[in-house]
Amino acid sequence: MKDINGIEIKVGDKVKTQQPSGGILPPSPPKTGIVENTTDAFGNETLQIRYRKENRTFDQFILLDGKINEIIYQ
Repeated sequence: MKDINGIEIKVGDKVKTQQPSGGILPPSPPKTGIVENTTDAFGNETLQIRYRKENRTFDQFILLDGKINEIIYQ
């Protein structure tokens, strides 16, 4: 998978991701996290980021497929 600059996204990279515009509701704000390997609901291997919102004690996850991704730090 490549980011918007054409750079290959790898496990361990710090990536900013956001939903593309379109649809009924506006896209949520961009999220930044560390890339990990995972499997989607259909058992396909894919990449996700792990991030934590302020004032929360648990991690959240976002799949990178179909999103606008940009590597912040490799």
